[in-house]
Amino acid sequence: MRTLLRCLGWLFAALAAAFLTRDLYQLVDQGLFQPLSTGFVWFTLHPTSLQLAEAGISRHVSQFLWHPVISTILTWPAFAVTGGLAVLFFLGGRNPGRPASRSRSGEYFKQD
Repeated sequence: MRTLLRCLGWLFAALAAAFLTRDLYQLVDQGLFQPLSTGFVWFTLHPTSLQLAEAGISRHVSQFLWHPVISTILTWPAFAVTGGLAVLFFLGGRNPGRPASRSRSGEYFKQD
């Protein structure tokens, strides 16, 4: 399961890098920073699923969840949302028994 989460983390990290590269290229080329929004990317890839997700979540889960929460996230830059998802997947796929770094575990500061 951890391997799957790490693979998904790398996939979303690559997507975030691609979106950021596109946005920075536009900045250099046109002198204007207008990052792609997550909603625009979703609508471009599959508009029907976006409309079905809105209807399904509003009707069957909660209107509050879609309109102030998810609709706000859909306005955020795509590189930020996919990068955030990458971080979450990496955190979910880490080994809980291993410390994050050696300095935190105290191995370098042991006194004899």
